[in-house]
Amino acid sequence: MRARRHRIAAFIALAALMTISPRAAMSEPPENPVPRNLDVPGLESGTNWLTALATSFDSPDIDPVGVNDWRCRPSAAHPEPVILVHGTWQHVYNTWNGLAPVLAAHGYCVFAPNYGNTTGKPGLNATADLVASAHEIATFVAQVRRITGAEHVALIGHSQGGAQIRYYANLLAPKGEVTKVIALVASNHPTSVLHLTVIGEKLGFKDFVLEQFERAKMPGAAQQAMAEAPFYVTLNGQGETRPGIAYTNIATRFDELVTPWRAAFIEQGPGATVDNIVLQDVCRMDWSDHAAVTFSRNVIQIVLNKLDPEHPHKIKCYWQAPLFGGAR
Repeated sequence: MRARRHRIAAFIALAALMTISPRAAMSEPPENPVPRNLDVPGLESGTNWLTALATSFDSPDIDPVGVNDWRCRPSAAHPEPVILVHGTWQHVYNTWNGLAPVLAAHGYCVFAPNYGNTTGKPGLNATADLVASAHEIATFVAQVRRITGAEHVALIGHSQGGAQIRYYANLLAPKGEVTKVIALVASNHPTSVLHLTVIGEKLGFKDFVLEQFERAKMPGAAQQAMAEAPFYVTLNGQGETRPGIAYTNIATRFDELVTPWRAAFIEQGPGATVDNIVLQDVCRMDWSDHAAVTFSRNVIQIVLNKLDPEHPHKIKCYWQAPLFGGAR
């Protein structure tokens, strides 16, 4: 009888072990209960999208604090340079002056190009053909690797830049070069841009909407509105990920440009990991819209954890306003 009870107890214990989720069984690194410090000494201006936008027009050659320092060499703690890629009509400064200085203050080598300018205006970039821009970004990544001597890189992109870094990582980069692809409100799939193209199609003037994009020197955005665009057919046609890369996609429910906002998410393929994150599921009082996301203190903490997954920190949630929400 006693032996039978022992067998039953052993069976129950085995069943209990089998109910443990694979995620728990992986013994993830313990979370540090202390949130990461987001302070950057001396950074007092351009800490939200609107003020950074004004500065980028006045000083189109300006870079965020700590960005494009070609003397920087990756450390043992952070061996991967971080390359930031902005979105359509944007600029390095007005996109990254919230996140980039924090990354630099945490010891990362941070680089970012202004790319794809067809407007002739220094503050309005990423308007070129999407595939041509991807190759321009590839040249920049090669320059970063050559100068820093880094074997691997981590990529972070916003809006069009989120799709661009995935295009580069999946289709252009040497195998094993890119380890992390972190996309913020990325146009990973064609977007209706405030649903304008959907409305236009239903009312019979979609071609007119796309024509206005073209007149605004925005062919990249026009392509984003079309599911048949070669860029997206190539990017998503053979699977949305590649083995060996960790993908993170952060979306906000208040996105007014990547619509529907779920267009920012991708499906996981063999050998890759994908974490699709709704920002409001992490911090429900974060009302960041498309532009303000890169300045959100909550997003910055998520990005820091994704860049250093072996040392995750607890996220302290801050209220963030659309447009005016900032890193200070």
